[in-house]
Amino acid sequence: MGVVLSALLRGGGVVSHFLLSRSNSELLLSKMILRLLSEGMALGTCVVRCGRLGHSVLLPRYISSGAVKQQVNTAAAVEGSLELAAARPTHEIPGPRVYPIVGTLPEMMFNKSFDARALHKIWADIVKQYGPIVKIQQPGIDNLVALTNPDDCQTLMRATMDNPMRIAFLSLKKIRMETVDDYFEKKGGILVENGDEWWRVRSRVQKPMMRAKNVTSYLASMDEVVLNFMDRIAAMQEEFGEMPSNFQFELYKWALESVGLVALNRRLGCLEPSIQKDSEPMRLITIVNEIFDLLNDTEMNFPYWKIFPTPSFRKLKKRHQDFLELADQNIRETELALLAKTATDTDELSLMETLLLSPGLSRKDVITLILDMLFAGIDTTSHTLGFTLYLLARNPNAQVKLQKEVDGVLGDLQGPITAKHLAQFSYLKAVIKESFRLYPLTLGTARTLERDLVLGGYVVPKGWMGTTLNMLMGWDEALFPRAKEFIPERWLRHKPLGPIHPYASLPFGTGTRMCIGRRIAEQEMYTFLARVMHRFNVDYKYEDIDLVSKLVYMPSKPLKFSFTERK
Repeated sequence: MGVVLSALLRGGGVVSHFLLSRSNSELLLSKMILRLLSEGMALGTCVVRCGRLGHSVLLPRYISSGAVKQQVNTAAAVEGSLELAAARPTHEIPGPRVYPIVGTLPEMMFNKSFDARALHKIWADIVKQYGPIVKIQQPGIDNLVALTNPDDCQTLMRATMDNPMRIAFLSLKKIRMETVDDYFEKKGGILVENGDEWWRVRSRVQKPMMRAKNVTSYLASMDEVVLNFMDRIAAMQEEFGEMPSNFQFELYKWALESVGLVALNRRLGCLEPSIQKDSEPMRLITIVNEIFDLLNDTEMNFPYWKIFPTPSFRKLKKRHQDFLELADQNIRETELALLAKTATDTDELSLMETLLLSPGLSRKDVITLILDMLFAGIDTTSHTLGFTLYLLARNPNAQVKLQKEVDGVLGDLQGPITAKHLAQFSYLKAVIKESFRLYPLTLGTARTLERDLVLGGYVVPKGWMGTTLNMLMGWDEALFPRAKEFIPERWLRHKPLGPIHPYASLPFGTGTRMCIGRRIAEQEMYTFLARVMHRFNVDYKYEDIDLVSKLVYMPSKPLKFSFTERK
C-alpha cells in the first residue's frame, strides 16, 4: 500500500498531493510534512493515510502561530517515530567484541594501537575498523556509541540540548560530596553536576560570564599580564638562548595570573622574577597539574575507586583538599578587599561581586564556581597556546601573514589592546581555530540520551551515551581537505577549501552546556598571540611535537622555542 499526502491551504485549495509507495514512504512523508510546516506554510488540513501502517494523522484546520508550532511538533514526533521504526536495531551497531562483565575493555586494551599516553590512537584504529558509529561497552560506564559523522553529532547535540547530561567527573563529585565539614553542602558545582542542580547554577551564572561587556572589562588588565610575560620571554631568551625545557610551566604561570584577574579580581604575582617555589601561586599550579593527572587515572580507567579507595583516589582527595584550602584563602582575601573598597557611581562590579549579588546563588555556589575557574583555566589555554606557537614556528609563511595582520591592527600601539583591536583580527582567530583542529584538548563531547534516537541509521536507546569524536573528525580528509596541513585560511569567511560542517570541530562544546569560560579563554589567547607576534619571531628546532593524553591533551615534548625580537 502507498501513502497519500494532501496539504491544503486555509481556504481549502490543494497545494501538494503526493503518492508514495516506497518501503520507507512513511519516513519520507513525515519529513515532507515537517518541511512544509517549518517553512511557514499555514496548512489548513493535512491528512496522512498510511495503508501499510493502517492509521491517519490529521492536523487541525484552525491556524495560528501557536497552532503552526504545534503542527511542527506533531510532524516532528511523527517523523521521529517513523525514523525509529525504519532504523536498524541496536545490537547491529558495529564495535569491538563484548565479553561478560568486562565488555569491550579487553579488545581495546590489548589492541596494538593502545597507548595510555595517547588514547586517540586506539580510537582512530577502532573508527578505521568499524566505521563512523561504534558501540563501546565498558564496566562502570554507560553503554556508548562513538560518532565521527558530523550530521550524527548535530542530531545528538540538538536532541539533548534541553537537558545536556554527561559523565561529569564522578570521582571529583564523590570527593566534594564527602568534603570535611560538608564544605560544598552536597552541591558539586556546574563542573560535576547534571540535571536540575546543574541548570540552577548555570542559568544564573551564564549571563555574567558570557556577556561581552563583562569580559572586556578585564581586557586592559589581561593585556598588562601578557606584556609582563613578553618581558619574561625576552629575559629567558637572553639568559638561555632559547626557552628552558620547563617553558610549559611558565605558560601555566601566565594562565593562572590571567584567570586570577577574572576569578579573584586581583593579580597573584605569578610572573614576579623572584617568586619562590613554595609560594601560593606556584603551589596552586603544581596542585592543579597533579589533580589533572590523578583525574586522568580515576576517570579514564576502570573505576576501582567506586569499590574501594584506590591510591589515585586517595591522592586526588588529598590534593583537592589542598587546592580548596589555598583557593579558599585567596577568595576570602578578595572578598575582604571588595568589602573594604569605597564604591563610586562609576565603579563596575567585578565578576565575583556580580555573582555574589545574583539572586538564587549562595556564597558556596559562587566559591565553587571560582574554584572551577581556577582549576579549569590553567592547563587549557596554556596547552593550546603551546601548540599554536609550535604550529607557527613550523609554518613560517603563516607566521608572517599573522604578523602582517597584527602589525596592521596594532601599529605602534603604546596603550593597551582594546576590544576594537580584537574585533579586527580575522587571521589570528583562524590560527587559533586551526590549532584547535590539529591539536584539540579533548577527544570530543559526550551526552546521555533521554529518549531513543537514530544515529548512523541505528537505534541508540535512552540512557546510552553518545560521544562526538571531534578530534578524529578534525583529521578527516573528507571533512577537512589537506587535513594534515596547518592552513588557517580554511576558516576565513570565503572558505577557500570549501564549507566546514558546524559540528565537525567543537573545541568549546555547543549549546547550553558550552564551556562557560569560552569568552574569557578566547580573550586571553587572542591578546597573548597578538602581543607575541607583534614583538617576536618564534622558531623551534627540535623533534616534532605530538599529543599526550592527560585529562586535557598536552604537548609531548618540551616547548624549547626561540624568540627573536622583531626589528
